[in-house]
Amino acid sequence: MKRAADVLVDTMVGHGVDRVFCVPGESYLSVLDAMHGRNEVQVVACRHEGGAGFMAVADAKLTGGTGVAMVSRGPGACNASIAVHTSQQDAVPFVLFIGQVPRADLGRGAFQEVDYSVTFGDMAKFIEEVHDPERLPAAVAEAFKAANEGTPGPSVIVLPEDMLMDEIEGAAAEPLAIDPPKATDEQIKAVAAALGRAKKPLIIAGTLLRPDSAREALLACSKVWSLPVATSFKNQDLFPNDHDHFAAHLGYGVPASIRETLEDADLIVAVGTRLGDVVTQGYLLPLAPQPKQPLIHVYPDAEHLDHVFETAQAICADPEDFLLRLAGVKPDTVPQGRGEWLKRLRDAHRKLSEWKPWTAPDGVDFGRVIHAFTEQLGDDAVFTMDAGNFSSWLHRYYSFKPTHQMLGAVSGAMGMGVPSGVAAALRHPDRQVVTLCGDGGTLMTGNELATAVQYGAKVRVFVSNNRSYGTIRLHQEKTFPGRVEATDLKNPDFAAWAESFGAKGLTIRTPEETEKVVAEALAHDGPVVVDVHSSLEHISAYTNLTSLKPGAAK
Repeated sequence: MKRAADVLVDTMVGHGVDRVFCVPGESYLSVLDAMHGRNEVQVVACRHEGGAGFMAVADAKLTGGTGVAMVSRGPGACNASIAVHTSQQDAVPFVLFIGQVPRADLGRGAFQEVDYSVTFGDMAKFIEEVHDPERLPAAVAEAFKAANEGTPGPSVIVLPEDMLMDEIEGAAAEPLAIDPPKATDEQIKAVAAALGRAKKPLIIAGTLLRPDSAREALLACSKVWSLPVATSFKNQDLFPNDHDHFAAHLGYGVPASIRETLEDADLIVAVGTRLGDVVTQGYLLPLAPQPKQPLIHVYPDAEHLDHVFETAQAICADPEDFLLRLAGVKPDTVPQGRGEWLKRLRDAHRKLSEWKPWTAPDGVDFGRVIHAFTEQLGDDAVFTMDAGNFSSWLHRYYSFKPTHQMLGAVSGAMGMGVPSGVAAALRHPDRQVVTLCGDGGTLMTGNELATAVQYGAKVRVFVSNNRSYGTIRLHQEKTFPGRVEATDLKNPDFAAWAESFGAKGLTIRTPEETEKVVAEALAHDGPVVVDVHSSLEHISAYTNLTSLKPGAAK
């Protein structure tokens, strides 16, 4: 017989878990003890439960597996809730294990007791508090299946601390089979027929196409059918940006002219995306509830089909399998005008992404940093980013290759930048990992720089230090011009801050320093933080504060 805690670890190993992110707590010490000395699982001790959860979600995006975090009850679980929300919004498989008060104390309002079915009820796909230790292996297997089935997302397993110490007869549970839905032959033929008629079709590619094999299927389908591809929010790396068929990245701040050009499509095929408000540019591309053009929506969860939009075809199917089979249907001819449509979209994207140096009156234009990346980074770079306007320069000016990876929070959560960078550097120690953060997000979870130093994670953090909550300031100027409140920031010297952790600290104060400092940061054999004294006037890659003032020329 084994302790339930030991069987729990056996079950995780059987489900492919090789890394667990945690903040230790007394409520699950027996699980930590069960992992002690086991080479199959690396335990990464983090400095905040939110950071641990973000790392787990980022690791799942990188590997295509299931991210795992462990936290203690009450405050620990509440701190980790941001990762549960991000997993749900980003459609990423994630299992959160939470220690709980002993079973005898449940329902008594014991120290740090929380009812997690209520706390996470509208975010998690699966929640179970395990009272019977013999039930634990099966519950874990069900949690992993739920996290990966249909729309991927979060599962929560709650572990009363005394239950984990009980000895049980049961063995580890094997992974439960998942049978993804597949399109019928008739559905594939119908889509092929629609594409054969369309002169100006458009594919919108989403989150569920992140695996390398799915990206290859997307590229193959685009080539066979001469299809332009627009990628969903924070998924710009799904399709080579320098390809003649790349149309746009549908994120925040995209100029209306790009959306209006894409609206001229006469057929939209949305694959692997739930078509939320950001990717659809405010439910305008396609138009909700009745699109201007036929909409074919391919997604493996029927709950998200025909929910917001009326579709010409709603296909509940695995998106990768759908694209592979569609690519196998050779079109007889390419409709007349398709070449002109591809060129129109390509030219619009390339015109938007042309970088030129700007002189900013109050700091460095952040586009200079991105331009330096284009010249100095290799083809295997991994970008992780926090939420904020600074990311608009990367989206606008960096050309992603199929070998690049980009990790950002579709949820828009501030704080993902540094933790996801640490996770990426641990997972890919031989690749350049570059993290972009604002000054606001850096001080939310930047303490995980200590985790990077402790585990030797070679992450390069570039802080856009414009002394403001920039995204909120932009909205503030639009809605309440000239009435600045609560968006100004007083920041530390981020380079000195980095040095205090044992990382290397660098600073970019002038445009002329940019290329040299970027090169120094990329060459350093360890974690680096670069404090970029960026311009607040140039508040995003698409606008500036002066142009937002009432009466300013547009």
